[in-house]
Amino acid sequence: MKATLLLLLVSLPGFAQISFFNMPNPDMLPDVGYSYVEFDRYQTVKSNNTVNASVFRASFQVTQYLEAGTNWWFNEDNPSDPNRVVLATKWKVNVFNSGKFTMTFHPGSWTSLYFDGETPMKNIVYGFMGLNHVEGPQSYTRLMLGGYGKFIKDVRSTYGLIGGFEHRFNDHIEFVVDYFQGSGEGFGLAAGVVYYAAEKGHNLPLYLAYQWDNDSRENDLILFQIGYFFRAWGQKS
Repeated sequence: MKATLLLLLVSLPGFAQISFFNMPNPDMLPDVGYSYVEFDRYQTVKSNNTVNASVFRASFQVTQYLEAGTNWWFNEDNPSDPNRVVLATKWKVNVFNSGKFTMTFHPGSWTSLYFDGETPMKNIVYGFMGLNHVEGPQSYTRLMLGGYGKFIKDVRSTYGLIGGFEHRFNDHIEFVVDYFQGSGEGFGLAAGVVYYAAEKGHNLPLYLAYQWDNDSRENDLILFQIGYFFRAWGQKS
């Protein structure tokens, strides 16, 4: 499922969205040594095909161009996609910068290691382009487009498109939409709102979204996330 795969990535001047997939997003943490922690709750809208899960995340800015971290996934209602730990990386390559427009490229990877020892390791690689336009000190619009591949031992590899849209209105409110092509648990269209509750819109993002599943309305989800970022080591450069 999407939530097991990716990290939320936040920047100090204008925070990124907390998307359903926690990506696509062109931000990194504000400086080497910064960290981000988050709690997610996924709740199935209907009683069948349940995906009721809790996820704990932590990411760290390792270099200027690399963020790495881990997700701990507890999926109590879906034995076919059991509890696991996910190791994740995300890179940033600057492509274009002209005034209020910037373009970046972001490759990354996720490796899911399952606690039960029987479910095979899941590997996902992705890449996307991010186009950002700044309208004000805390307002911006972003478009993201890319693709992913999913690889599991003895299972046919799958591929799909990923896309995203963000618009931040002011210090506190942002609208976000993500789409992930593919069939199965967690793939679909998610739309929601982020409210930045602390430090004048620079911290404590609260995210509430609804996700329409690609296969069936029986698998639609409500998602809630809360996060916090801080300096874990070093001094601000």
